[in-house]
Amino acid sequence: MNSSESPAGAGRKFGAAVSASALLLLFAVLVLAAGIAMTAVIGRFGNDVGWSRWSDVGEAFGAVNSVVSALAVAALLITWTLQSRDLATQRKILEDAQIALRRSADVGIRNLHVNLIRMAIENPDLAAVWPIDGVYDPVVRGQHMYANLMIQHVWLQFTAGLASREELINNLRHLFASPRVRDFWRDTADSRNNVYEAGTEESRLALIAEEIWTEYETVLRCSTPPGPYVREAGADPGRAAG
Repeated sequence: MNSSESPAGAGRKFGAAVSASALLLLFAVLVLAAGIAMTAVIGRFGNDVGWSRWSDVGEAFGAVNSVVSALAVAALLITWTLQSRDLATQRKILEDAQIALRRSADVGIRNLHVNLIRMAIENPDLAAVWPIDGVYDPVVRGQHMYANLMIQHVWLQFTAGLASREELINNLRHLFASPRVRDFWRDTADSRNNVYEAGTEESRLALIAEEIWTEYETVLRCSTPPGPYVREAGADPGRAAG
């Protein structure tokens, strides 16, 4: 079944194929039953001349019987093949439906998380309920919550199937260009390690963001110029210059 064909259409095609195979099998059974009936009648009422004549007919019927038997076997094979294909199609449809349900549930949970953070940003009294994570400055805490919203938005696009993995990485690189976003990621490292379980979707997304954050921090450390030379008290300027 192609991607544009509905399950109902596939079911109708499968039913038509099974009906055709059943008719072919019925035809084969009727031919065999007719041959057996003719043999019984000849055996009861026939004579030597009749038997000699019908023996030739029997040889011809044997050839027909072989053809009909071959058709019956072909019908069985066709029915089995179509049934196997239909079962595989139904299994694929169920798997796709389960994936869609899991993705929908994941999107719903992330939306709830985003709404909770938004409520905390809009209401400082609710923001005080959230764990401190070592940050006490209310301004910085508000920035961290907003950075969390930005990252969750990028993750939600990916998990909802609206962005590819390459787009996810590019969007995270764009976000982590902000020092405030990098500060948020650094200050909340312990919280992520305690909350995210290894092997989950959240942990995999966090690993991608962690790699990007590490790249930025490594480049910044390597590109930071050394501080100005500070002369020690009492040092001789001429000796230092020489």
